[in-house]
Amino acid sequence: MRDNIAARAIDAGGKLTVKSALNPILWLCAIVSIPGLVAIQFITPTPVWLIILVCGPVVTAMLGFLILLFIDRDKLQSEEYQIRKQTLEYMQQKGQTLPSPVSDSELITPPELGRFLEGERK
Repeated sequence: MRDNIAARAIDAGGKLTVKSALNPILWLCAIVSIPGLVAIQFITPTPVWLIILVCGPVVTAMLGFLILLFIDRDKLQSEEYQIRKQTLEYMQQKGQTLPSPVSDSELITPPELGRFLEGERK
């Protein structure tokens, strides 16, 4: 049974892709806070360091979210969204007309963008 759980955890970790700036701290919340909450139930009296350990990642995630919400909202978006936005901004800077309507198949992906830029330099 333990082998099955470990295999599932490894598979899930292998499939993990960072979608926003908050994903790493949210994973830390899950990895540290959940086992910490379980441990608190069995340890009496509960040490202060354990409470800080459990609450630290959650407070950090909340502060990070609020800071990004007011300073840089784009970091809260997915990586795909950020790449698409940068592509569209670059196309506007170069004076190109934007595809209408913009669909996934019409956007330039990062490898194509590199080839596109190299073609402009020549």
